[in-house]
Amino acid sequence: MRKNRSVWMAISFGLIFMALPSSFAEPEDNVGVTVESDVEILAESHVSTEMDRLRSSDDRVQMADQHLAKEGFEPANEMIDDNFFGMKQTFNGSAAGELVEQTYEFFVQEYSNPDSDMAAAVGRMAIRSSDGSYATQYTFILKAPKTNVSAIEEYYVAAYPSGLAVVEANSWWTCMLGQLPLIGVECGLGPNVCAPAATSIVGYLGCVATHCGPSFSKSSACCNCGCSRWCSWAYGCCQM
Repeated sequence: MRKNRSVWMAISFGLIFMALPSSFAEPEDNVGVTVESDVEILAESHVSTEMDRLRSSDDRVQMADQHLAKEGFEPANEMIDDNFFGMKQTFNGSAAGELVEQTYEFFVQEYSNPDSDMAAAVGRMAIRSSDGSYATQYTFILKAPKTNVSAIEEYYVAAYPSGLAVVEANSWWTCMLGQLPLIGVECGLGPNVCAPAATSIVGYLGCVATHCGPSFSKSSACCNCGCSRWCSWAYGCCQM
């Protein structure tokens, strides 16, 4: 169950980072350190629409969907915050007097199987430069026992010469568990505080994000960036 989400959703955050935290890499040599960031928590209806679009057009999301379908899961479509969570963050920096912009998007949807002891969710995160020259994306599946949805197992859709495959991973969420305590005490305690009342993986993630505020999005993007030079100037360097 998500706490105080309405308070966070009511605010559009505009932050100025005069220097990147020590846990992050230095920005690109030709990009100014001053970064302006806006974070938006997306409505459940928007996340639902985006996930439907990805299921119909994106081969990696289709692979994740098919993987869970074989285990008897189907998308949970009731429009509640235990089923959908999404966020969007745009970073603007200054390079040689010109604006440099990157956008991070995160969508996750709960999947349902009343006959299973497990909960599941499918998510997609992506970082794109405004000029379209760079992009990175990560499609993932999260599974956890219904009795403890914080005990997350992560899988991702990997591309091999032979085709796509779902692979178990210690990747984004493992990276996030390492980053959350660096944000602050309340954020670091979020996973333990949110676990007892959470009834879905998506609700659990939303609760943790609420405890951490806009820094949750930045850390999530940092874990997705993978220390690539083209995006680490904005999000930092965090190893998945």
